Amino acid sequence: MLRTEKISKQLEAFNLREISLGVSPGDYYVLLGRSGAGKTQLLELLCGLTEPDSGKIFLDGEEVTHKKVQDRSIGLVFQDFALFPHFTVRENISYPLLIRKEEKKEIDRKVEELAEDMNISHLLSRKPMYLSGGEKQRVALARTLVTDPSILLLDEPMASVDASLKDSIRRMLRRINRAGQTIIHVTHDFNEAISLANK
Repeated sequence: MLRTEKISKQLEAFNLREISLGVSPGDYYVLLGRSGAGKTQLLELLCGLTEPDSGKIFLDGEEVTHKKVQDRSIGLVFQDFALFPHFTVRENISYPLLIRKEEKKEIDRKVEELAEDMNISHLLSRKPMYLSGGEKQRVALARTLVTDPSILLLDEPMASVDASLKDSIRRMLRRINRAGQTIIHVTHDFNEAISLANK
């Protein structure tokens, strides 16, 4: 499904060198490493926010190394969630579909369906400043999943969530994965890695 061949990237004094990996459909693939090891930079290369200096990236057999973010079926949930503060939850989730110019009826259907699935239907009219960390995490996931990505990339998804909420977020991520969503998750937390990963 996703394969990289010796991708390298120089970032000032830091560089990623010849990273090769393979992710199969349905995998929960965890990249474990200390802070500053380059995990986030690797996710940015995979989704197209940055381009490698050398090497290749393949998705479903097609080379996507130099394709734009919007032309890859890859969704990234940022560590800080990156929600639009002036948008409601509904507007945040529907934003990627509005950019794609999907029909309003179809957008409403997808948003309602995902909000129910993520247990955030009661939050649709709220703005992010009135949400807890766990609620923001669910909204950020819903906004990414609404585009139906082939692969979901998670950048330290538990980092901004209270310890008391981590178990429920883990359960939700396992459920999403069991429903068929391929996930690449980066973390520095060994326990988080072994509780979720199949690779």
